[in-house]
Parts: sequence; C-alpha cells; structure tokens
Amino acid sequence: MNLSRIIEYNPWWDTGQVRKELSPDYKRQMLAEILSSFESRYVSVLRGPRRTGKSTLLYQSIANLLSDDVEPESILYFSFDAEDGTIQNLLDEYRNSILGAPLESKKRIYVFLDEVQKCKGWAEQVKRNYDLYPNIKFVLSGSVSFELGTGTTESLAGRAREFVLLPMSFREYLELRGEDLPKAGSALKEYLLAERRLRPYFNHYLTTGGFPEIALEENQSAIKEYVLSSIVRRVVYGDLFENGRTGDPESMMALLRAISERPGILLNYDHLGSDIGRDRRTVSSYINRLEYTMIIRTLGNITGSALSSSRKHRKAYPVSSAMTYAFKGHDLAEEDLGRVYEIAVMNHLDAHYFWRRPRYEVDFITGDNAEIATEVKLSGEGRFHFGQYAEIRNLDKATVVTKGVSGKGKAGGIAFEKVPAWALCAGYSIL
Repeated sequence: MNLSRIIEYNPWWDTGQVRKELSPDYKRQMLAEILSSFESRYVSVLRGPRRTGKSTLLYQSIANLLSDDVEPESILYFSFDAEDGTIQNLLDEYRNSILGAPLESKKRIYVFLDEVQKCKGWAEQVKRNYDLYPNIKFVLSGSVSFELGTGTTESLAGRAREFVLLPMSFREYLELRGEDLPKAGSALKEYLLAERRLRPYFNHYLTTGGFPEIALEENQSAIKEYVLSSIVRRVVYGDLFENGRTGDPESMMALLRAISERPGILLNYDHLGSDIGRDRRTVSSYINRLEYTMIIRTLGNITGSALSSSRKHRKAYPVSSAMTYAFKGHDLAEEDLGRVYEIAVMNHLDAHYFWRRPRYEVDFITGDNAEIATEVKLSGEGRFHFGQYAEIRNLDKATVVTKGVSGKGKAGGIAFEKVPAWALCAGYSIL
C-alpha cells in the first residue's frame, strides 16, 4: 500500500480540515442519518448508484467530525475506485506510519472506505477488524447492492446497517436551488399556493434526474454526455465486469437502453432475448447484474395476502429519469412523459412492488402491509383498479398522481386523491 497515496486521500492530517470542494455547503437529508449512526458500533454501509453523492456524504461526515474536535489522525479515508490493495494492508500502513501506535490505543478511530466492493475479500477483512477492534467505526460506501447477510457479505450479518442513497428527490433539488418549501406534513393547499414558483422547475429536475453534479446544468447536450459517460458507460463497460465477471457489454447496453426507453417494461426474457440475440438465461443474468450495480430498479408483482412477490413477473425502470432523456431525447410523447413521471414517483415512494392481473394493474404498492396504492396518470382520468386490488388486500389509501390536476375521485367504490407529481415529489405526504 502506497503511503503517499494514503496521505493524499487524507489532507486533514496536515490542514485539519476537508477541502471546500469536497464538502459543499448543501447537505442531503441522509447526512443526518449517517452522522447519527456514528454513535453506534455497527458498520455503516452506504450504497447507491454512481454519481448520487456517496463520496460527498463521506467527506461531509468527516468535516462534521473535525468540527466536533475529533483528532484529524483518528480519521482515515480511502477510495478503492481506482486503487489496488487490501483493507488489512491499509490499516497496517495507517497504524505503522501515521498513528505510530497500536490501533487499540485510540479511544475512537473512524475508517471511511469508498467503493469498497472493488477490494477483493473486503467483507471478511472488515469483519476481522470489526471483531478485533471495538474502537473502530467503519463507514463503507459502494455503487452496488451489497445484499447484506448473503453471499460475500454474509459475515457482516448482524454487524452492519445499510443506508441507500438514490438520486436527489425533487425536494432536495429545490433546497439546492435555495427555494422556500412548505414544512413537512403541510396540506396540499400549501404546495398549490407555491405552484407558480415551484412547478416550473419540475421538468428540469426530471431532465437532470437528481444527479447532484448536474442539478443546475441547463445545457441539454452537457447533461446527456454526463449521464452517458459518467454513469452509463462506467457501469456497462466497467462495474459490470469487476472481479473477473464475463459477458457481452453490447448486449447489456442494449438491455439498459430498452429499459431506459421504456420505463416500467415488463421483463419478458424471451422477447428481450429475441431483441438482442441472447437466450433467456443470459438475459436474466444480465438483468440481475444491471440491478446489482443499481443502475436499474425492478419491482415485483405482489401476490396473495402475504407481503411477497413473483420473481417471474417483474417490471424494470432506470434508476433516474435522466437516463430516459439521454437515450430517447427530450421531445417525448405524452405516453413517454408519463413513464418518466413514474420513475420520479417510484423513487420518491421507494416502491418495490406493483400489482397486475389480467386486465387490472396498479403502478405502485407501498406500505408495511401493502396498504397504499398509487397510480400515475398525467390527465388524472382513466380506468383505475383500486377496487379490484381492495378485493384481495386491505387498502388504506389510494392516490392518482397527475401532471397538474388535483382533487378527489372514486373508482370501484374506492375514494382516491389526485395529487400533482411535482407536489408529491416536493414533499407532500399521501399517507
């Protein structure tokens, strides 16, 4: 492990502070959750798609520790994104060359490991040092779905807590722009009073897709190039082939394009395989790998009375609406715009399920007991299947998310609320 590189990653050992460009003034809502986890011993694991601001959150966390008078040399940061080495060698070099004393000699040490999934055997190395040194607080980040408790991370079961960082919400985007927003829990009326001021930003938010670095970018060509170069190609030609994985990147790109151009597509592996010239088993494997890198999200079709879903009938979405614009262009038909709205609503609700039967469908099912049903319909009009869903499960709340219409409605004996997408994503609660 190269000592000079370690020192380069930790400038606060010399200056006592994090460089301003690494720790910007705007702080995402998850920062408070990460900071509160420092009071506990468990490993804090931050995961999310590329370019959502994970590294920034780590640097902001370090800046907060320094402002609380934590000794600079008690904070170690390292990124495996473009570096070789092991966690054990890193800790050994840190102990010998920086601390000059045993690791246990410090009351508390904070170890931040960025893009940790790129370090071979990382989970076992973290477990070993977690068990040996109760004074070390590990904070990890990665651009993959770690699936704690299974596979390579089984050793961390019971020792770690996950935090998932998705692209910025519309509310965070508005905060970044310095807009005043209705307080959490405000009635819809409070959002509608601010409609003339807030709603015009929604289309730009969808175009930039919640990626912090381009949130204020106005040039559409620059936005497209950023999404395709810094996110899509980095994943398809890089992340998907880490740790010796093989496959055809062009076929994976074709699948990602299909999902991005048709958000909410039902995953029929035979049809997709025919489109890209691959068998269904290969398509299934590639879809799982795309999901692993968190560049797409899949939703299960909820089944029965228990909170379970069919793995055979899934829908897929790109993780960000910016990907649809990057692949498909900015002059979207109304149908395509509705699908883009679905991406924003899915991320806002953090939905994992939908409901579909022959002739019936509800876009998103959420709640601890699958008791909240949400449909996206830009016009606010159409055939809604809340009543059919209520026949098989308890339904507490039904909502139709629109382009701009608000009000009340009823379908199949079920009352529902119409909520503009911009207001929902700006923070209006449908619970």
